[in-house]
Amino acid sequence: MKALLSCALIAAAGAVHAGEVTVIRPRSIIAEEWSYYILVGSEQPITDVRSGERVTFKVPAGAGALVIHCPGAVAGLYEESRLDYAFRDAPAYFVIEPAPHCARIQALDARQASAHIARTHERALRPLDYEKPTAPVRLAKGAAPASPAVAASREAIEAASAAWVEAFNSRDAARLSALYDADAVVLDLDARSPVSGSAAIAQHYASASKRPTARFALGERSIRLMGESAIDSGTATVFEMREGNATTTPVRYSLTYRNRGGKWLIVDHHLSPAPR
Repeated sequence: MKALLSCALIAAAGAVHAGEVTVIRPRSIIAEEWSYYILVGSEQPITDVRSGERVTFKVPAGAGALVIHCPGAVAGLYEESRLDYAFRDAPAYFVIEPAPHCARIQALDARQASAHIARTHERALRPLDYEKPTAPVRLAKGAAPASPAVAASREAIEAASAAWVEAFNSRDAARLSALYDADAVVLDLDARSPVSGSAAIAQHYASASKRPTARFALGERSIRLMGESAIDSGTATVFEMREGNATTTPVRYSLTYRNRGGKWLIVDHHLSPAPR
């Protein structure tokens, strides 16, 4: 497989090109561990790009779209996002960011791209580890529906996270601690070190309830299912009144779940400030 990819890349390098393209993927905790694969005018990816990276390459002449393949929870399955684009001789810039189905692609001018370039690093040389799709690639728009079992699990994770938000906003320490596995670990804005185990988590939230105005609202998120485990991660905002003033704190969150006898419980919870 890798030999075929190498041949494809060599062939692409010797082809007539339309122009230079830079694809930028700003750093994000959403889908951070996944490589996104870039395809332009070919069924094989030209390169991949990870969170916090950018990559520059030549586009084959006649290409009419920038395509991103995002790996699914099962090896060899991909979702696809694409942006139709008239490539020319002038350099082109794109930023790609995680979306509920694969990635959001936006074309930029040189000035807009410069800020993203300053905050990313050029993709280091590495093998392209792309598995040939074992099933038709799902398009981000009009994607095929998930199986009933996957859809039910996704709904259960959404409900579990919604229950956490509701319990947090009601300052109910008992309800909050009941949402965690007995061996869960919490590391959030109010914890200087990891909080481990049911008793410690219950005490942690009992102390947090002394801040009655704090409220939590979910923002952009991604849910990934991996058998009996799942990750709900994304961005959120913490609202709070302090000394008579309303404050907002953007945060990044990650909730890792495990299915315990049909109930999804949190086994790892991480919350950290997001760049403003």
